[in-house]
Amino acid sequence: MSVSPELALTVASVIKDKALEQQTNELISLRKQLHACHEIEVTGRMGRPVYCRGSFNDGNFRELKNEYEITWEVKLINETCDEGISLIDLGRLEIRLGGVVYATSSSMVGTQCKVRGAASDRSRDDLICFFCSGERDTRYNRMGNMHINFRSLPEGPTKQLQSCYLFNCRPENNDNRTDIFDLVTNPSQYPRRIPNQKADVTSISFNVGSVLKLIRNIHRDEEFEKKKETYIAQAEAQVEECIRIRF
Repeated sequence: MSVSPELALTVASVIKDKALEQQTNELISLRKQLHACHEIEVTGRMGRPVYCRGSFNDGNFRELKNEYEITWEVKLINETCDEGISLIDLGRLEIRLGGVVYATSSSMVGTQCKVRGAASDRSRDDLICFFCSGERDTRYNRMGNMHINFRSLPEGPTKQLQSCYLFNCRPENNDNRTDIFDLVTNPSQYPRRIPNQKADVTSISFNVGSVLKLIRNIHRDEEFEKKKETYIAQAEAQVEECIRIRF
């Protein structure tokens, strides 16, 4: 039978056991530090305000259709109640893992954004923004997707985003793709046209190859462990192939 540190601390206080009380306080402090190391936050610049947060350990594997990559998706809890995030502020975000900046809005590859409702895209998110921080073809990349939902986006901008996405999907347009993220966040674009528009970041999907060490330390039931082993092997093979091709 296990005893929670909080209960042990209460008992130590009652029986006036100073040594046990000190050890229990240290255990509680270490547990808080461990939790903080796995906390994910989406914030403004310099870490404020905190728009939403979640725990890396609560994530799960997600396969995006038409993608060779398996991602580790962490759902986020909105911390701003009814306020949401303005479109301008979407362009000033920081994605933090364990309090450290993992990626920022400037890491978004706007020409690779996906839009719901365009062609066969059946995503539950209005906008999926791919980000890449650092060298994409090395072991030290930081890649993933930021999932965004708009709050009642007007029909005009919705259709425009869908059209831009379809345009970007055509191979003949590879050299002339539209930066969808810039269209949404640039002060001279949507923030000017629909200044009261709000959005929510609903989740962050990390490329498995970018967070292998963290995923290896997560242990669940037998089914999860088998899936984890398979996906980690795939991710490692993809990373090695990228490095081989590049060098």
